[in-house]
Amino acid sequence: MKNKEIIIWDNDGTIMGSKNPHDTTDKAKVILPNVQQVMTTSNAVHVICSGCKTPESELQDFDPENIIKRFTSLMEQLPVQVAVFSPAIGGTECYVIIKKTGSDEVIIRKAHEDIRYQHLIGHFKKPGIGMLEVIKDILYLEFGVKMYAENAVMIGDTWHDEHAAVALGIPFVDATFIHSMKV
Repeated sequence: MKNKEIIIWDNDGTIMGSKNPHDTTDKAKVILPNVQQVMTTSNAVHVICSGCKTPESELQDFDPENIIKRFTSLMEQLPVQVAVFSPAIGGTECYVIIKKTGSDEVIIRKAHEDIRYQHLIGHFKKPGIGMLEVIKDILYLEFGVKMYAENAVMIGDTWHDEHAAVALGIPFVDATFIHSMKV
């Protein structure tokens, strides 16, 4: 199973977007075009990686419990096995949601409390690679899948996503390519 493909998806603007560009509330968000089709037709391990250092996100801490609920719900709709997010200002926290294969069981971990990731505190948000390092470990430890440049790709909609992918050494695909595909 170590050669299985891995697709790491940014969330906002890549998986989810607003029906109305002036309404950014959670109620207005929908799964963007072709995301579900790409996920369900590929035999890849799908991962959500959410949180970047933008001026807007650095103005507030986001409630991890609300994000866990939102991502758990999204994981029920899409074949996503892992979601990793950084809700705190400065990229100081990293939460992991793992959906066990063939089960409804969901495991929540706080990577920022794990001694292995102490050196990544402050680098969990993209363009930092902290979340991607955690993803790499989780995929191997929980699913037996090793992540290499040859079997992984990151799909995103910002330069933060692209820089994180390049820094980790994996290819990057702009989300507009996925959203505009003819399926």
